[in-house]
Amino acid sequence: MPDHHQTSNIIAQRYQIIRVLGKGGMGTTYEAQHLETRETIALKAISLRGLIDAKQLELLEREVEVLKKLHHPAIPQYLDYFEIDSDTDRVFYIVQQLAPGKTLAQWVKQGWRVTEAQVKEIAVQILDILAYLHDLNPPVIHRDIKPHNLIRSAEGKLFLVDFGAVQQRYYNTVIRGNTTVGTFGYMPIEQAQGKAVPASDLYSLGATLLYLLTHHSPSELSEDGLTLDFRSRIQLSEEFADWLEKILEPDVESRFQSATQALSALKNPNLVREGELAKRRSLLRNEFRTPVWLGLGVGAVMGLIWFYTHNHE
Repeated sequence: MPDHHQTSNIIAQRYQIIRVLGKGGMGTTYEAQHLETRETIALKAISLRGLIDAKQLELLEREVEVLKKLHHPAIPQYLDYFEIDSDTDRVFYIVQQLAPGKTLAQWVKQGWRVTEAQVKEIAVQILDILAYLHDLNPPVIHRDIKPHNLIRSAEGKLFLVDFGAVQQRYYNTVIRGNTTVGTFGYMPIEQAQGKAVPASDLYSLGATLLYLLTHHSPSELSEDGLTLDFRSRIQLSEEFADWLEKILEPDVESRFQSATQALSALKNPNLVREGELAKRRSLLRNEFRTPVWLGLGVGAVMGLIWFYTHNHE
């Protein structure tokens, strides 16, 4: 079996290749047409010969199982899965509806410049998708949110594709253990350590938005400690810069904890500042709590000493 198919090749006697849509670490995705229905679809081909280890086969099987359960207008619908064996290889195929448009990476490569309002609208759409995924039981963590995996139509509608790195939280942490999957620059610290959580996808979203605004990979931006320094590179409203800073927090506990929370804060910027003020008040309370109780304790002891001394004079 060849590493990739040529235009007009017919696969499984029902799908005719039209063109290559993209190539990734685990395979090639084609635009193809179903010969009977004439429907245009996305056909992902993964060669067993091209897989580095058994973990990648597990990821493929997991991708198929997860895609079967997903029903969201911004996630191309799963249609079919099959395998084809030859003397030298086995190729796995995943068939999905074709998302119309170009990836965000392609838009940027062609010189597309976004306004703050457009970036906010993109964030709203992606957060809606993430809220759906993370609210499933068990939560589905995409683990590879990046410009290459987000397709934007000419009308501005966003689609999330490529669930090859997907993690079902229960399955991964309880049964199989942790696996580090993702893309450098878009992956937060905890994910690089094999501990992806829903908030990890939020960081990746923030990094993607930063790429749209700067036309540079987040890994190319300077850092203040572990925090990406973007304020000196782009002009944003103070409210949106605060929101972007919070979604890009290196410390997962300081980041937005859910897509719903991030969405609410985006629509109501005061929530970000109120949250930061509450956090500071909590830190101050913890800082002064011990001295206050210590002072009360010392006062009580001194009072007892005075009382004892006074009554024995």
